[in-house]
Amino acid sequence: MAVLGAGGFIGSHLVPALLARFDCRIDAVDVDLTKLECRDPRVQRIEARVEAAGLVEAVTERCQVVVSLTALCNPAQYSTIPLEVIDASFTHLLPLVKRCAERGVRLVHFSTAEVYGRTALDQHGQPTERMHEDDSCFMLGPVGRERWTYACAKQLLERVIWAHGQHGALPFTIIRPFNTIGPRMDFLPGIDGEGTPRVLACFMNALLRGEPLPLVGGGNQRRAFMDVSDMTEAVCRVLERPKQSLGQIFNLGNPDNDVSIAELGRLLADSFGQLFPERPAAQFRSVSAEEFYGPGYDDTQERIPDVHKAQQLLGWKPQKSLALALPAIVRDYSERYGARVAAAEAAEASAAFKLASSA
Repeated sequence: MAVLGAGGFIGSHLVPALLARFDCRIDAVDVDLTKLECRDPRVQRIEARVEAAGLVEAVTERCQVVVSLTALCNPAQYSTIPLEVIDASFTHLLPLVKRCAERGVRLVHFSTAEVYGRTALDQHGQPTERMHEDDSCFMLGPVGRERWTYACAKQLLERVIWAHGQHGALPFTIIRPFNTIGPRMDFLPGIDGEGTPRVLACFMNALLRGEPLPLVGGGNQRRAFMDVSDMTEAVCRVLERPKQSLGQIFNLGNPDNDVSIAELGRLLADSFGQLFPERPAAQFRSVSAEEFYGPGYDDTQERIPDVHKAQQLLGWKPQKSLALALPAIVRDYSERYGARVAAAEAAEASAAFKLASSA
């Protein structure tokens, strides 16, 4: 088995889950495998890009199953480096899809809930409460709203995979994750990355620095957040049930964890306050999307999945509530970043003092 994107957030959790479930050998491929803390001898760590010469050929020759998680999935990048986003989510993966089809290698491909676009629509274009794999239409914004470059690239690759399955010999399953969260998610700006990470990391960055939590547009957008442990369980069930999952698209999310972004911020701040009762109470500030993400940004007001298909075909149901999921995330960020943030702030204060003294 191969896991492409094994060093990312979901991949770093998925690899040990697969080992525990299937006792298999895994080719773990990524440009950076730092987050993959698993050092099991059954894992072959391969630091390479998916488009590297010979990588696809070697992986599809050795492995009977490929789980592909590779992408640039950060909203801040969709309108700042759109060409790289399109390449990572479409262009660079075309050879993989083609080779899997030619060799009959089973492909489990991670797409995105963003393919649905701005809102949930039924086949007649009427608004619906939730997004369904087989019935909901896609509604992306205009070309000038570059925020949709990622969704468009992901959607097009889904159609390529579907065509290879329906008109060729590709055994595939497509997974559309809905706001998966957990330990080891994303980076903190100025510490181990630059730019703007996803919302949970933005909130943790603010909490660790004692800054107000930024709420884009007031934080009224609603999302259904799911713990990464529920995601890894679902993927294991996809692999265990090849008949039921062959040629299927699955929405994987937790509708019971449907909250606004502002509510998520408050819940996260509460968990942080319980861990660090000596810290001042968290504050919040409203920012515009253009101020936070730059021009060309657009958003979805609600993104709530219908997960009945996964329940029916996989016997799967998400288990972990936000009340159970968030404390572990707060502890993870605090342990990984607390001292580094403090050191960075001390260095910034020292530099500012020296500058003021020399003025």
